[in-house]
Amino acid sequence: QITSTEGMTFVVPPGHITQAMYYRYLFADLLPKSVKRLIYLDADIICKGDILPLWQTDLQGRVLGAVRDWGEAKSCERIGLKNGRYFNSGVLLMDLVKWRQQKLTQKLFQWLDKVVDTKILWGDQDALNGVIDGAFTGLPKKYNCIVINNTVLKAEPDDVIVHYIDYVKPWHIYYYDSDEKKLYWQYVKKSLWSDLKPQDGNTVETVLLTARLLHNRGEYQKAASYYEAVLKYLLRDKYF
Repeated sequence: QITSTEGMTFVVPPGHITQAMYYRYLFADLLPKSVKRLIYLDADIICKGDILPLWQTDLQGRVLGAVRDWGEAKSCERIGLKNGRYFNSGVLLMDLVKWRQQKLTQKLFQWLDKVVDTKILWGDQDALNGVIDGAFTGLPKKYNCIVINNTVLKAEPDDVIVHYIDYVKPWHIYYYDSDEKKLYWQYVKKSLWSDLKPQDGNTVETVLLTARLLHNRGEYQKAASYYEAVLKYLLRDKYF
């Protein structure tokens, strides 16, 4: 249980990400020294296969293993990495012994204090890459398959871990119909929260996304009601 964020005053990127993204830095200090290895998973993840082989991965003396990120070249350029290797921090296999030995938590906080918000776009992920600077063990893509709503980034049948990045999530009503969306709700139905319903949006953008989705489904009357809500908002009910 994280009870204090004292000292964690560094940048939180705008959008759906919160200060909680930095909590993964604290595991080595919060957990007993007997805990030597850890798999960290983001909350927007479906694990649909056996992760024992991931747990047994040889880190080859590195402090962590991770999957290289989509669009890593731009991220390397943005934060000044010369090695061309940049990982996604949503799935991490962590050697906590080496983490403690290297005092990595302190180094990460120092990096964030130094950089401030001039280059940071992905918060904890940028700092981890900035400090580790390519010295990580690359994991197979199937252990962190990145998918983004309505794009070419899709899951494959043999993917073990599916990661729904970006701010539109499969639990939003306006997430486009896809196999990835079906996969998420299949697992919801198996969970303790099987009665969950998709969350509606409360911004012009999300209402428009919902309207387009309903229109694509052929539910024209429902789509029209969402378009009408946007018009009412933009016109401040002047003509309604």
